[in-house]
Amino acid sequence: MGKFVYLLYGALTWGARLCAVGTWAAVSVAGILVLGGLSGPPPLDGALAWGWVAAGCAVGRPVALWLRKGLDEVSWRWPYARKPAVARVSLAKPRVSPAKRGEGTGESDGLGDLGDLGDSGERWWPDEEPEGPLSTPVWVKVRRCLALIPVAIASAAVFGLLGADLDGDGLIARMQQEGAVAAVGTVTEKPRDVAEDRDSDGVLYGYSSDLTLQVPDAEEPLRARHAFTQEKPAVGSRVELLWAPGQPGWGAHVDETDEPVARAESRWELFPARGPGEHNLFLLIIMGVVALAFGLPLSLAPEDDDLHEQAWSALTQTWYGVIVAGVFLLQRPVLDGSGIPDNTALALATGACFLVPLFLQITYGIRALLR
Repeated sequence: MGKFVYLLYGALTWGARLCAVGTWAAVSVAGILVLGGLSGPPPLDGALAWGWVAAGCAVGRPVALWLRKGLDEVSWRWPYARKPAVARVSLAKPRVSPAKRGEGTGESDGLGDLGDLGDSGERWWPDEEPEGPLSTPVWVKVRRCLALIPVAIASAAVFGLLGADLDGDGLIARMQQEGAVAAVGTVTEKPRDVAEDRDSDGVLYGYSSDLTLQVPDAEEPLRARHAFTQEKPAVGSRVELLWAPGQPGWGAHVDETDEPVARAESRWELFPARGPGEHNLFLLIIMGVVALAFGLPLSLAPEDDDLHEQAWSALTQTWYGVIVAGVFLLQRPVLDGSGIPDNTALALATGACFLVPLFLQITYGIRALLR
């Protein structure tokens, strides 16, 4: 029984490590796929699949660590299990201290030492955690710095989704699924509900209105609600629009800050030159710089023992698992096209993805500096 428990402990240790690597890779890949697919219609199958992998690994790591912690408790151990064909050993035999084991022999409590029960038996549980290249101070620091990469990528992806088709009813996404077409329409009736759009300084930058547009390939005029144009619309004005020929009743989407052609010819492209993803590279650079500016000093300032303790803390990793899984679940409606989350959900996802990890790092860094 003791050997089984010891092997289970090792399996949970490596399971936690594999889950950490899986989370790192899956979050990075899912974020990159999102950044390159913002102009395309949902579902974004690749990002969804990798998102599920990331969420599963992020939850699996703390589960493995909690089970490992349970096995690590003395009350759960079976330290006196014997190897086969060895005489029975009394459970009441007192344990010899590590110092006394090394007295007079010159032997220390090495990594392979499984304890001492005399000449008649041997327990399977080591007195100390095995050390290796994965526990060296340099690797501990490098590991924490590498964790900043998926934080930056995922943050850029979440901010990018804020600029995608989040107009409340998912009109663009539905049009894309029905074969959206970019066209130039002519205003055939007097615009209704015309309103000026001004920035915080009161500078006029465009107009919002409800338009009736005639498109050459449409049998009837198309309605465009809340159309945004840089110039004040009037009868005879020509504007670019997006519409679905198979669903003319949906009307048209008009927004002169958008690229209807990029929406209609949607394809995966990491750094497109136009459309809703044209600022992806800028977003990624900004998030990378911010993550490095805040995260790098906080990753290098604490002692490696503190960083190692955080990495293997079941409670800390539970918080990180909740963050990763929570961000994915909040963004899943956008990725699979089942609905559009409200602004509160998007704000929570953005904050959880970027601000919470940095806050935890700041907390750990301050605690380390005050010691």
